[in-house]
Parts: sequence; structure tokens; C-alpha cells
Amino acid sequence: MRGTTAGRPACDSAAAPAGRHAQHGGGAGGVGDHGWARRAGAGQWRRAGAGRWRRDGARAAAAVLSLGLVLAACTTTGSGGGTGSGGSSPAPQPDPYPAAVQGPGPNGSFYDVPSAPAGSVHGQLLYYEPAPSDATALPNTTDWTVAYVSTDAQGKPDVVTGTVIVPTAPWPGPGPRPVVDYAVGTQGIGPSCAPSKLFGTNSEYESVNIDATVAKGYAVVATDYQWSGTTDTPPATYVAGLSEGHAVLDMARVGAQIPGSGLSFSAPTVVWGYSQGGGAATWAGQLWPSYQPKVDLVGVAAGGVPGNLIQVGESLDGGAFAGLAGIAIIGMANAYPDLPFTSLLNATGQQLVAKLDTACVAGDIIDGAGMRISQVTTGGLTLQQVLKLGNWQADLLQNSPGQPGATIDVPTFMYRGDVDEIIPTSVEDQVYATLCSDGTVIQSATFPGEHALTLFEAQGAALTFIAQRLAGDQPTNSCTTNGTSL
Repeated sequence: MRGTTAGRPACDSAAAPAGRHAQHGGGAGGVGDHGWARRAGAGQWRRAGAGRWRRDGARAAAAVLSLGLVLAACTTTGSGGGTGSGGSSPAPQPDPYPAAVQGPGPNGSFYDVPSAPAGSVHGQLLYYEPAPSDATALPNTTDWTVAYVSTDAQGKPDVVTGTVIVPTAPWPGPGPRPVVDYAVGTQGIGPSCAPSKLFGTNSEYESVNIDATVAKGYAVVATDYQWSGTTDTPPATYVAGLSEGHAVLDMARVGAQIPGSGLSFSAPTVVWGYSQGGGAATWAGQLWPSYQPKVDLVGVAAGGVPGNLIQVGESLDGGAFAGLAGIAIIGMANAYPDLPFTSLLNATGQQLVAKLDTACVAGDIIDGAGMRISQVTTGGLTLQQVLKLGNWQADLLQNSPGQPGATIDVPTFMYRGDVDEIIPTSVEDQVYATLCSDGTVIQSATFPGEHALTLFEAQGAALTFIAQRLAGDQPTNSCTTNGTSL
């Protein structure tokens, strides 16, 4: 009843060791050529030039062997699915990760996550169990809740939860069933707000986009990012881009490790996210070549991208959505415990943090509306004064997507609303302009709505972009006609 299992890469091995990566995930080496070329052995387009094919040794070998040679020990499936580029079927290969355990996890409760086991690697599925039957609004899917190893913002292993959703109908197209790696937007940082928990109660507002994606026959994987458990351990690291980008990329490796999922490690994958998810998707694109290059990433769709986090915070301070700045500060302090935080809070600030720590996004907006940083800090410290303390400014910029030097080596769809009242359009345009200038090929779009409405207005355009990437169509490059604004 589930999608058929496609052949797995014969030379696929455990992912590269985690570590503190360069901020832009491979952008430091410079791009010798910002042109694009069709990838050998497949219909997808990726940037050409020095070192920019971004294919692991197994895939490079498969392209060479397309002349007819077959190297039995090292081959992959091509875009045709069960046969390699030379026309012969590779021998079955074991999974590159240890077998995962079905059940609630070693601590007896699914969201009471353990520390990453010694010897584990990022992208490794640890345990899983069937998700509640109403995880999506569509009845014809098989869903799992998963716990897997990823990497936090400081390069240390962590354990992250998420959801895998697979249509029960067989995939009708060539090759393995495609995967849309969906990066959810702001949910709030309370323990009950993790997307996999909201799927279980059919209260995840982004299910509209996810259901539309599943209806296309694609599998969807969605990380919870770093946070789970009734004890808030590990704590939420909201807008810590490095942590979020790692979690998104590692999630792409998880589905194929579930027995019976029908998913393949060689599945073509598109990352899609909006708002917080747009930042996470952008980070996933930036980090992919150096962090998780075995993912067959063919495109990134990122909307409402919160670029420079300092500028976003300045625009939110004292406004209707100041609570979002509040959970961003909490999230960064959780990601970097050495940042001065609790010592700066006055009584009002302590009360506000206690509320935000347990609320979902609607509560965050209500509880924090109109609040200024100076109202919640000892001595009335302003945001600019706080930024001068410790490493606040450096850590915020290090976790801001689309900073100078950043590149995404696959076609990218970037979009925003014309009247975004949460993320300044100038910040979103700045991310676009920076990525354009550094050679990323971007198809841009704007929509007439404000921030929340644009999430849904863009659905059709995003799904069209995803279909084009999976079909291997030549990418549209808006940067050539307007490289400064979306």
C-alpha cells in the first residue's frame, strides 16, 4: 500500500562528522563560475564551476560510468530509479546507519529525548513510532513521529524530533518518490508547540501547505527543530539558524531509515519553508554542501526570510509583534548559554519570559504586544545596549541567513508579502540581493498580502517551483533582471 522502495546508493555511508561549520556552509571558497549546467545522468540543474557540482564520490563515479562501465562496488541509481546510469541494477546494500528502534525511546516517553549516543552521526534515526491517525487532514498517508541525531548551533550533537508523512498510493513517476523537506514557521517555544505534537491534534496551521504537497504524491518530512519534552529539555533554540539548518538537512535523511516507508536515500529533495521556516530553509541551502552533501538537494523555496536578526529585532521592539522578538532572544540564549540573559531581566522581564516559555505563537503575540526591551531589563537597558554585552551581536549575525558570502548552490525560489508587518521588506530584499550578488540563481516573487496571508498566497507558486525542480527544468534567474529587490 505504501510507495515502492527505490534502490539506495551503494556507496552511501554515514554522514560527515559534525562540527562548527563556516557560517555559510561552503561559501568561503569562492565560486569560479556562476553559470549553470545540467547535471550528468539526471535532468536537474546545479551551478557549474570550480567545485560546484556538489556531488559525493559515489555520484561522480556513476556519472563517469554512464559511458557503459559498471563498478559494482560503487554506484547509485540514476533519475530513472531502479537502474543505474549504465542500465544495470545495483546490488542491494545495507543502510548506512544502525537500525533504529520502534517505540517511545530509551527514557520511556517519546519527547523525553536522550543525549546523542556515543558514536552516532548526524542524520541517524534513533527511534520512531506511528504518528496519530490525524497527523494530516489527508486519510491516505502513513505517518511516523521520529527522533534523530542532529547538530546544535555550537556544533555539538543533539537529538531532534520530527514527522515523516508518506502517501499510501505508489509513486507514479520515474525514480524514487521525491521528498519535500518542510521547514515550519513560528509555532511558539512552549513544549506543546512542537509541530509533531500539533500534527497529532490536527492543530498545525501549516498543514494546509503540507497536505497540498502530499496530494502531489510527494513525501513530506518536517523537523521540530531543537526542542521537545514537557520539561523543555532540550530548550527551544528559536531563530538559531545554524541549529535549524542542521535539523532540516538531517531530517532529509531520516525517512529512508524507517522500515517500510518506501523512501530512498537517493530521493530528489526540495526544502520549503516560510518565516522562521524560510530562514531555516535558507540556512539548509547554505550549509548543504559542507554539512549534508549526500542529500540529493535539487531546490530551495524560502519565503518571508528573517535575514539580519538584529534589524528584525529592532523593528519588532515595542510593536504589536514584540513577543516574537522575545522568543527570539530566549531561543538565542538557549542556543548560547554563555550569553548574558537572565541576569539582565527585571521582575517584569522574568514574568514575561515565564509566559513565553510555555505559550504557543498566539500567546506570544498577546503577551508581548507593545513591550520594549527597556521595560523588561534591569536599569532599562535598550536593545542596542544589550547587543553590546557579551557576544549578542556576533551570535545573532552568525545565525542570520543570507549574510555576505552566503550562497545556495541549487535553484532557489524566494518570496515575500508586499506589506509584511513582521519582517521588514528591506531585510527580505537584502537577503535576496546578497545571495544574487554571490551567484545564487533565484526565482523571485511577491504577493499582495501581509506576513501571515503570504504563507498561503504563495502555496501554488511554491508547488509549481517544486515540480519544476523535480522535473529538471532550467531554472529562472530573476537576479539577471533585478538583483536588488524581490
